[in-house]
Amino acid sequence: MLSSVSLRHLRAFIAVAECGSFTRAANMLGLTPPTLTATIRQFEDIVGMPLFDRTTRQVALSAGGARFLPVARRLMADFEIALEDLDAQSKGLGGKVVVAAAPSVLTRILPQIIVAFHAAHPDASLRLDEMNAGEVHDAVAKGEVDFGIAGDWRTLPEIHFQPLFSDTMGVVCRRDHPLTARDQVSWYELAEYPFVGLGPESGTGAILAQLIGQEGRARVLPFANQADQAATKIDDAPKPRPIRAMRPVVETSNTVTLCAMVAAGIGITILPELAARVEASRDLAFVPLKDPVRERHIGVISRKSRSLSPIAVIFRDLVLEHAPSIPLAAQLRWHASS
Repeated sequence: MLSSVSLRHLRAFIAVAECGSFTRAANMLGLTPPTLTATIRQFEDIVGMPLFDRTTRQVALSAGGARFLPVARRLMADFEIALEDLDAQSKGLGGKVVVAAAPSVLTRILPQIIVAFHAAHPDASLRLDEMNAGEVHDAVAKGEVDFGIAGDWRTLPEIHFQPLFSDTMGVVCRRDHPLTARDQVSWYELAEYPFVGLGPESGTGAILAQLIGQEGRARVLPFANQADQAATKIDDAPKPRPIRAMRPVVETSNTVTLCAMVAAGIGITILPELAARVEASRDLAFVPLKDPVRERHIGVISRKSRSLSPIAVIFRDLVLEHAPSIPLAAQLRWHASS
């Protein structure tokens, strides 16, 4: 049965393939040639085909063996990395941390933190996966990453969201667009212009869908707070205005593509300020939105039922502690870590 294949079989197969000799491979593995030969024969019996073509002078891979060799090497490499990671974690010396994050976080916030992290933990390694908010939440929920940094996209029972910062939503348009002459733009005015947007799987797309509503009839109270409402006569109060749905000319899942569409003059778009600054070029401008002022909330996303490794905890805590001190072009509202 294929389930009987073990690491012993893989090691023996790789050694013979690389040495081209049972004798040399046996010496390398510290085995006797008969023992190694029996291991390879057992492996071939399990898979039901010869892995080597044997002659009196040499041993060469069969067609099936040649096809399987890179797979065997990858399996062994992954296994050895996993063991090294466990050993490093047990000794507190290193290990591997896998983080999924929004592009703006990866490019503007994490690099300086990674410099400090590797200076203190040179034996640790990091893998960074660029994902939109929906993908980050799913990756954390499935246990594919240690933790994520992205928007509060949706509520999942196993997900813990620890706020990190908030930034304001605004219009991104070409610098020759009429809206760039304004300090702020109302959401109600945007339906007058061609629009390109992000899909609902992104944090920004989800915010727009929530704000506008499924039928494009979301209303916003005209009062800043309850005191203003109480001090205003009902007859004199400004009437809530509907925010009309903006149907995109182009929809994409990538902010680089999105801003390329804007730069080409296809339409305007909406992005949070940090993402807009990351993708900004001399051809694009960012104008904050009002009525209402809407923020994107970014935080550290983890799985409630899964404890982080010691080295992942160290990196997460560095993010929470040092991110607010990083100088950025965007105006961010940082949340106190807890």
